[in-house]
Amino acid sequence: MVDTVSDTITRPSACPLDCPDRCSLEVEVLSDGRVGRLHGSHANPLTDGVICGKVAKFARRVHGPERVGTPLRRVGPKGPGATFEATTWDQALDAIAAKFRSILETDGPQALLPYWYGGSNGYLTGGGLDARLWATLGTTNIDRTLCAANAGAGVRLTYGDLPSADPLDVDHADGLLLWGMNPSASGIHLVPRIRALLDRGGKLVVVDPRRIPLTNQAHLHVAPLPGTDVALAMGLAHLAFRDGHADRAFLARWAADAPAYEAAVGRYTPAHTAAVCGIPEAHVHALAQAYASEGKWLLRCGWGVERTRNGTDAVRAILSLPAVFGKFQGKGSGWVMSTSGGYRTNKAGYQLPHAGRTLNMSQLGRILLETQDPPIQALYVYDCNPVATVPDQVRVVAGLSRPDLFVVVHEQTLTDTCDYADWVLPATTFLEHKELTRSYGGYVLQWAEPVIPPVGEARPNHAVMGALADRLGLSEPRLWVTEEQLAAEVVHHTGLAPAGTWKTLHRERFVKLPSPVPFVDVFPSAPVSLVGEDAPRYRPPPVDADRPLILISPASTRGVSSTLFETLGEGRATVAVSPEDALARGLSEGEVVRVHNSVGTATLRLALDATLRAGVCSIPKGVWRRSTLDGWTGNALVPDTVDERGGGAAYNDARVEITRA
Repeated sequence: MVDTVSDTITRPSACPLDCPDRCSLEVEVLSDGRVGRLHGSHANPLTDGVICGKVAKFARRVHGPERVGTPLRRVGPKGPGATFEATTWDQALDAIAAKFRSILETDGPQALLPYWYGGSNGYLTGGGLDARLWATLGTTNIDRTLCAANAGAGVRLTYGDLPSADPLDVDHADGLLLWGMNPSASGIHLVPRIRALLDRGGKLVVVDPRRIPLTNQAHLHVAPLPGTDVALAMGLAHLAFRDGHADRAFLARWAADAPAYEAAVGRYTPAHTAAVCGIPEAHVHALAQAYASEGKWLLRCGWGVERTRNGTDAVRAILSLPAVFGKFQGKGSGWVMSTSGGYRTNKAGYQLPHAGRTLNMSQLGRILLETQDPPIQALYVYDCNPVATVPDQVRVVAGLSRPDLFVVVHEQTLTDTCDYADWVLPATTFLEHKELTRSYGGYVLQWAEPVIPPVGEARPNHAVMGALADRLGLSEPRLWVTEEQLAAEVVHHTGLAPAGTWKTLHRERFVKLPSPVPFVDVFPSAPVSLVGEDAPRYRPPPVDADRPLILISPASTRGVSSTLFETLGEGRATVAVSPEDALARGLSEGEVVRVHNSVGTATLRLALDATLRAGVCSIPKGVWRRSTLDGWTGNALVPDTVDERGGGAAYNDARVEITRA
């Protein structure tokens, strides 16, 4: 479409950023070839023409001063202020391939570590040709545990292969239990549907340690301490069994271990639950009564609850509630979490078997400093910014600072991680390459073509992986495919996609897949497991249990990962506390404070936030080092301990104190 007044061309695209909605887009391309403003399109019924403010202004990343425009070689020491010189792609790829060959011959392929995370990418930029290359080489593999690992484990351990309901089903609900999710920051398209639910007389209940914006419209808000959600959910199950709210007929048919679960929750009396969660006992009763009320209730569980040492068991206990209370009553009921499993995508069908060892990416610092047989000699980083996002930031920086570690970073902007790179390769943004994406907050596939040519000399992952394979002399046929061929393979191995989906998707750019309704048209292949080998349980903090404040790092309106936090500015990051906690420490708004524990220290300015409950402080997820006053972010305070069941990062396990700097 051409605007005859400004000669602006509008082209379709799809947002791959780490948000469950994955909006369909219309992108303004200005007469000079630059990207203008981004708008929502109506292709995706969930998007319905609306997008968030951070994506609307994504052009500031595409054309911003932080953009990497050419391959760079470091010419000074590693660390903040590292200096680079521009070079060519041929020089960079030749040098990288030569170093990889040397390591392969001397130390073996497992001395190479590809380090990537797929939160803000589709199939082609994460887990596509790259996965085939690393499998062919036999490198060390990485277990991607920064997010969703604990949640995924919780779902599998409880419901097996039963898929999530569709968030759009809230349109058919009588009540919504919103647990650990703030749609105003991520997943914004749920907000108007919640308002419509309220307009038709439905109920909203919020469980969150913060007063999120939707709390103002909720019938009930319960604010447990972070990490205690497992106890709260088991306390609700206790009341369901005790007070006659349990659907014993449903449990007898689908959950043979329901009697064992009833025994397991026996100790979670309202008084015990309230004490663990730090809430009034009356709130436990009120929450149980609300969820037990008549009508279809949909439980929307977010990812905040999984970010602790109790993450997997929290998800298990929370998602067990629809089964215990009998809330599987057709469309508009049940539970919603990630819909990824519902696509039934067989990765083995389009990837190659990877025989290398697998290490937990949440413990990158330990991997780089302690791994032996062989130690990691080279790190290839893409699709993530580990210095800003991985727990135990001090240890991560120490590992990346190893003078003998060869580091390559393929990145759009000069991130914190680039400070430790030997080579920085310019990467395309999603507006400059082809991509196949799926929503994990719905059931849609989208295909996007570039809306502008690559900025500078940026190249997509697919092209770089092919170039490396060529220079390494690899002959595996499945390394020599186009983006379209690979995308067609992915769709072919997506069980939810009917025959002919790829042709339609390639032509129309968007396909809405059928939404499963649990226990109506889809059923688990094995019984629901409320107990399994071990019932969910509450575990105390692993370190610093005596520290009085629990640090959380929620998504914000600025970003849901480190992407776009380059716009925050130097020294602008804050740590937020409740006015009550600030008063107890004699602190006031804007003061420079020191946040500290046995893991690390971060110095920031203080912000008062009346939406936080007492005992909780908050630093936004994704903050870059330059935005704090001492170069350390909230992740410098987060231990790298992981959930024992799901192996996921436990960001909200940081217990801290705040004092005047």
